[in-house]
Amino acid sequence: MKTIMLLLTLTTGILFGKTLIVQNALVKAHTEVFGDSTIDPQTSALVSHLQMPGDIASIHGSVDVNVRKLKSDNHKRDEHMVEAIGSDTYPVAHYTFDKIWKNTKTYTISGMLTFHGVKRPLSFNADIAQNGNTVKIKAKSYIKLSDYKIKPIKLLFLTVRDRIDLAVDVTLKAK
Repeated sequence: MKTIMLLLTLTTGILFGKTLIVQNALVKAHTEVFGDSTIDPQTSALVSHLQMPGDIASIHGSVDVNVRKLKSDNHKRDEHMVEAIGSDTYPVAHYTFDKIWKNTKTYTISGMLTFHGVKRPLSFNADIAQNGNTVKIKAKSYIKLSDYKIKPIKLLFLTVRDRIDLAVDVTLKAK
């Protein structure tokens, strides 16, 4: 019985690897209001469901971002954005990692983003570094709100740009 338990424990470790726990996170979602200013909500509400059985390219799993926790420098505008993106109905953006590969100096992370009830492929350009049990990921990409069936957002007489620039800065610890 002890042999079977030991074998099962070793097999699970090999298949799933180390769990990556969030130490620090910052997710920024930059956009602009045509004719006015920029909108830069951000949150640290990122939850990791990632595993790393080997090197950086072996990272797999998913992350969740609570979009209701995105806050900018304008509370009233944030209330309008929460309503416009339907975060009461869709409070979490879910990103599943499909593949990570090394380019010349950086990495590409490809996966699927589920946002506002719509699932679409999304790739990030990333700087990824491992130092012992710590993995640091700085990644950038963008989405179009219209691709996620979000109608053009209007604030008073101003229209918010359709593009959201995403920046993720997360430090993970392998356990």
